[in-house]
Amino acid sequence: MNHTRIFLIGSLCMICLVAAIMPVAADPTTGENAWNTNTEHVAAMQAFVAYAGAKGQAQMDGAISYIGTISNGAGTTPLTSIESQFEGTVTSVQSMTSGTQIQQAESQLKTDRTDFMSTAKSDLKEYNGTGKAFEQSINASVMAQATTLQGLENTWWTDRQTARMDEFSTNDQKRNGVLANLTAKGIDVSGAQAVENQIQQEGTALNAALTDRDESAIKAANQDLATLNKQFESIIKSYRSGHRAKATATASPTTTITPAATL
Repeated sequence: MNHTRIFLIGSLCMICLVAAIMPVAADPTTGENAWNTNTEHVAAMQAFVAYAGAKGQAQMDGAISYIGTISNGAGTTPLTSIESQFEGTVTSVQSMTSGTQIQQAESQLKTDRTDFMSTAKSDLKEYNGTGKAFEQSINASVMAQATTLQGLENTWWTDRQTARMDEFSTNDQKRNGVLANLTAKGIDVSGAQAVENQIQQEGTALNAALTDRDESAIKAANQDLATLNKQFESIIKSYRSGHRAKATATASPTTTITPAATL
């Protein structure tokens, strides 16, 4: 029981895959998801899977090495089979062309991770291993791949920043297009423009957070942007509603009926 408890604690940091690596954002002007097949967005997702997958494989190698030692090789076959499937899925992601496909692959990777951890836990107990030695083997395997993993992580961060800021820039252009269109119709857009100015400032903060690789700052900036985008959409909706009401009133003047002359 003690071995199982130690293993469960040690396994919390094992084969860490992020459930949602780069959430696809909806177009704030249409509500549609225009990024599912965007080349830069897909490349960023692929880069993350390459990084997380390589780290996962290194962790699996360390686990298999330890289980092989304590079982004299008897307990490694199921683990090796799961790792092979995991590696195949990671490789297949590099030829995928949509975020949806990659998210489905991530689901399979999480399943493989869960199966691997469950099997390793059983082996650890069966062959009287220790959680501490098991974790040390995993960490040593990851450290041996440190240079490769650092390169993959750097690529992911670069691609992630490029894709996210391209998304921001594209949506910013659309917002400004909406403002220009409404202004051309004689609508005072000062309220929406003020929010747009705040969005641009938050975009600068987001870019800085991505450069610094500060996840908490990235999360905060994205949350602020989501709030500001909703405010922008609400204001634009009110502008359009008011303009339609005014146009309808202008097009339908009150008709005066002249009484017929008395015979």
